[in-house]
Amino acid sequence: MHRKLLLFLGVLCASFVIAHVRLIYSANGNVLFWTSPGSISFVINETGSADVPDDGHMPALRNAVQAWNDVTGTSAHLWEDVRASEQASTDWQSDARHMVYFDETNTSGYFPGASGIVAVTPLTFYTSGEIIDADILFNGKNFLFTTSGTPGRFDIQDVAAHEFGHLLGLDHTGCAGGTMYPYVDPTVILHRSLSLDDVHGLQHMYPAGTYAMITGTLQRTSDNSAVAGAWVGARDANGRVVGAVLSNSLGQFYLPALTTGTYEVYATPLEDPVSSANLTAGHVIHTDFEARVLGSIAATAGSSVSMGIELLDADVSVELGRVADDYPLRAVRGQGNALTVRGSGLVAGSSLTSSDPSVTISGVSWGTSSVSFTATPLVGAAPGHIDLMVSTPGGEDHILSAGVEITPPDPTVTTVVPGVSSSKGGTDITITGTGFNPGALVVIGDQRYSDSGGTCTVVDANTITLTTRATIAGTHDVVVIDSTGVEGRDPGAMLFTAVPEIDVVFPIAGDAAGGTMVTINGCDFVAGSFVTIDGTLQPNLTIVNETRMEVVTEPGVIGGPYVLQVETPGGQTASSAFVYSSKRDPVVASVSPGSGSSEGGETVTLTGSNFTANTEVIFGAVLTTGLGGVAASNVVLVSPGTLQVTTPPCTLVSGNVMVREDDTGQATALASAFHFETSSSGGGCAATVPAPPPTWPRVLGGAGWLAVLAFVLAWRARRSAGRARLVTYAAWPVPND
Repeated sequence: MHRKLLLFLGVLCASFVIAHVRLIYSANGNVLFWTSPGSISFVINETGSADVPDDGHMPALRNAVQAWNDVTGTSAHLWEDVRASEQASTDWQSDARHMVYFDETNTSGYFPGASGIVAVTPLTFYTSGEIIDADILFNGKNFLFTTSGTPGRFDIQDVAAHEFGHLLGLDHTGCAGGTMYPYVDPTVILHRSLSLDDVHGLQHMYPAGTYAMITGTLQRTSDNSAVAGAWVGARDANGRVVGAVLSNSLGQFYLPALTTGTYEVYATPLEDPVSSANLTAGHVIHTDFEARVLGSIAATAGSSVSMGIELLDADVSVELGRVADDYPLRAVRGQGNALTVRGSGLVAGSSLTSSDPSVTISGVSWGTSSVSFTATPLVGAAPGHIDLMVSTPGGEDHILSAGVEITPPDPTVTTVVPGVSSSKGGTDITITGTGFNPGALVVIGDQRYSDSGGTCTVVDANTITLTTRATIAGTHDVVVIDSTGVEGRDPGAMLFTAVPEIDVVFPIAGDAAGGTMVTINGCDFVAGSFVTIDGTLQPNLTIVNETRMEVVTEPGVIGGPYVLQVETPGGQTASSAFVYSSKRDPVVASVSPGSGSSEGGETVTLTGSNFTANTEVIFGAVLTTGLGGVAASNVVLVSPGTLQVTTPPCTLVSGNVMVREDDTGQATALASAFHFETSSSGGGCAATVPAPPPTWPRVLGGAGWLAVLAFVLAWRARRSAGRARLVTYAAWPVPND
């Protein structure tokens, strides 16, 4: 059934009946699709953005994915591959790996010079439309990103929600407030939440249910010719835009994926703020007609109802909406919201209305190229996107599709109790504040919690409870994100204290005169931690990473074992043991010869200092722990500075050589000092040629790579940029305000 539906859609798209709008292959009109939409895998590169610390990109990207996965009535589902080996990979070009990657240096080649592209989703597909590979690349070279609303930076969740729509198969939308709207601005985060047009688009591409369809044909009043590429929208009983499509080359439109209900249908030219330039090649877009409400019609799930032929009058001079506006415009319910919409022909005496009659429009001021007004939704107004409609004194009409999004007020976070948790998690916390609605998300550090996913609970409008999970140590904001995308945060409300653990101390003993290099292996070693031995601070400390410290010991009192303790800035401690010896630490400086047979039995000379009759020699031990390796046989003390040993049979490849005092445990190791060689009956050479940067000739010439299509979310900046056209790659120009 699924394949038949896709084939049917392919036939429709050949005559350009594009719903919501879907990505197409311009050469034949086939829509792009996943053959197994229920298991579309992706992986998030662990490096993330250089602008966001502590893996903060992870919850933002996962929130964007949840927005699509929360859509019901569809078989599509995005699955994250969380294997460490995959997250560590940077090979986004692999067909087998669909990666989200922050390109900080333009290694992808998609962001040359002063690129105006914020993010790009390259797709590879067969001419049938079947998607082979899709990846999401953020332009970290030219732009800055944020998860905390830092001014002038782009919100990762906002941008990612758009790009995942492309990955699923959606083109840009003519709904100015939709997630698939082709422009983004640092001041806008409302693309985080999907519009109903986005939702119905996914349901139409990969249906899992029975839906209604409204059809019709658009013709010109003047000559009954077909109006192609008109933007046809449907509003529900609340005036919310639930979906929109383009009419095909015959003027026919098919509004699919509708639930049972009565809808008001309208047609408006796709000319600004979204135009044909924002869509993939292959569409026929006519704009020489006047916007018109076609009428209301009832539709029942499982059936298709036709509106027949609808006539559209000639084009008019009035237009509502420009790229320079920050869409969607936000109207907070229960408040007066001062808004401005640019356009043309917006003359005094015109009327401005919204598709939701419960939204009061007042204080209207006309400026020919703009209109300013106050929009006041009722306190109980349903969230969602509404149209704005203008009518001039001369009777000319225009409709801005889904340009305003009604949202609740921002939630607020006032208290978090308790405000401290172990970095290992397991602490029950209560968040209090205002404006907490069902379906809310909570982000703390690198972790996210979902009310709909059952990892946090919205108890009421003022209370959320959750149990912390393992979180990167440090101080983190507590952020509550509403399902509409608006958020509230309490900066630095939670402290996650690292609880260090010590696994191995190497060596376990050192010279009482000090100067022994000791490596402490474990976990959760954080900046600001310190080490003491028998209560004495060891100031010569280097925290290599979260799992390793190196300390050069201070002088101590002969004896022990003494307590070696690691303490974090939060007061968490871990302890082990250390002994101060009266003997000097053995030191190996060189090994001669530096290689020998893996069969052993060869004489090797070690030079160094402080060797004794109790000195052991270990080949192949781990440099940082002293573990492993194979002990040499027949160790002969020639002098305190020279040992002669017989090599053991060994196939280890580390090459490290360790000397250790058997009676005290004092030890040092020399890296790559001796290598065991295996015999071979023949030789040869093999070389691996690294893959070059992606180029269009290389991509198109590769076996199985029939076409590559890249879609761009462009920044509405106050500078211009050129339009790139290479094969099927389209870079939306950076528009001028």
